[in-house]
Amino acid sequence: MTSFALPEAVLTAISNGTPVIRAYREHLGYTVEDIAVTSGLTAEEIEKIEAGHRFEKGYRDRLARALGLPEGMFDEISDIPDAA
Repeated sequence: MTSFALPEAVLTAISNGTPVIRAYREHLGYTVEDIAVTSGLTAEEIEKIEAGHRFEKGYRDRLARALGLPEGMFDEISDIPDAA
């Protein structure tokens, strides 16, 4: 994965308890529906991922691409668990 630093506003939101995908999505001004269209996931799937439900790595990579982030960006972040 390419080195990438999250913007300070996103880091602040995360430290205040906002899940990382939601924090970055909101930082960019995107709605869940915007990301659903771009990622090919449903709005419900994205909301569940943002809430911490388990999904496979492919879903996280699709969200990363939809947000303009490198694939694998969310692999090591603790609030996005792997599918069981």
